[in-house]
Amino acid sequence: MAVAITGGFLAQLDTTIVNVSLDDTTARFGAIHQVQWVVTAYLVALAALMPATGWLATRFGVKRVFTGATVVFGLASAACALSQTLWELIAARGVAGAAAGVLTPVSTILLTHGVPREQLGRVQALNGSVMLISPLLGPTVGGLLVAAGGWSAVYVVNVPLCAALLAVTLRRVPGEAPGSRRAKPLDAVGLVTSAACTVATVLAIHAFSGAGLEARASLLVPSAVAVVSGTVFVVRQLRAPFPLLDLRLFAHGVYRTAAVTIFCLGFVLYSPMMLIPLYFETARGESAVATGLLMSTGGIGVVLAAWLCRVLMKRLGGGGTVVVGIVLTMLATVPLTRLSADTSYVLLCTSLAVRGLGTGLTIVPAMTRAFQSIRPQSIPDASSQLNLIQRIGGAVALAVATVILEGAARQRHRLVPGAFAHSFGRLLAVYAVTLLPALALLVADRREARRAGRTA
Repeated sequence: MAVAITGGFLAQLDTTIVNVSLDDTTARFGAIHQVQWVVTAYLVALAALMPATGWLATRFGVKRVFTGATVVFGLASAACALSQTLWELIAARGVAGAAAGVLTPVSTILLTHGVPREQLGRVQALNGSVMLISPLLGPTVGGLLVAAGGWSAVYVVNVPLCAALLAVTLRRVPGEAPGSRRAKPLDAVGLVTSAACTVATVLAIHAFSGAGLEARASLLVPSAVAVVSGTVFVVRQLRAPFPLLDLRLFAHGVYRTAAVTIFCLGFVLYSPMMLIPLYFETARGESAVATGLLMSTGGIGVVLAAWLCRVLMKRLGGGGTVVVGIVLTMLATVPLTRLSADTSYVLLCTSLAVRGLGTGLTIVPAMTRAFQSIRPQSIPDASSQLNLIQRIGGAVALAVATVILEGAARQRHRLVPGAFAHSFGRLLAVYAVTLLPALALLVADRREARRAGRTA
């Protein structure tokens, strides 16, 4: 469990820790619009490789794939730190993103392997807490590393961490017994079309976040590629004798509803991670380190949610717990709709702590219910699907939040506190919409419980 959670933590942390170093990277390599590809290359490669994780785990074994992804991630991080040109850095970040795209879902597979159905909630609560805390720690850790060692320090830190993780994995994590894997042929058409669809989707989201609907040309092409390749992928997966991903899992009502809920929760989880740090830095003049420390107060609620989630899931079920989490998140967002230049830090930190509690009660029960609703043999496919859905949902949320904030800033001519207050007001309405799939998950839970009662 410790190895699996640490692997997922490293991949998740790397998505936020690098953002703090972009100013120093720009000073070293050049224009910010080119340096942004350091982030984009990571996300594109991550999205492209994630669908193949289920096949890799089945073909080579969970331990081997986890070990290989850790090695590649560590080596790519070292290559990033040693890069002499921007394009070397971008290429190395692409390799690191590909490794992270495998490391994230295979960590979930390793974590849930052999865990009884009734214990999945406890395991996912622990894993979810670590995954929710990592983005909160990213800005603080990144700021400290950049201050101590410059832009390359955010990459160097991964090398000893990956080496230690690799040593523990090789010594302590058991491999599968011979003959326990049922290898299947690689669905090359499925891999190519899924990669094309996810990469085009990410590029379309980035085009939208950069210029909104005004960027018609840069938005239309990747959107069209995503639709065409996505259609081919779905048809292929439903007809192929050995599909890359088992899309028939979506025929199960609880799994399908949980997956939709996970996508919509991207707005609840990720949109504040861009708006709140910007408010602290631009409207209140805080440093990156101070901003990270203020953001880390949300971890108090996340830690509390790890315990409370298990209690609520026993009493309310997964869907009921998600509903409670979204309502708490909405209540904690209300003070953020009235942000000003002198809003009390006590109020802000309290709001962030309650938000941490609310978000901790959303993604964990939704993921748990998805895994509980399927056979253990389907967890590799489900892990890739759910992690990819969560990432795309988060990317869509960040793009929408960016467009809303930029529109509010244009109306006020700059990033004043009122622009952030307006943005959170709009997002509060979006959070209310996310209640719909959560309520559908609650209904699906109750329907499954009644069906199980009649069977018994």
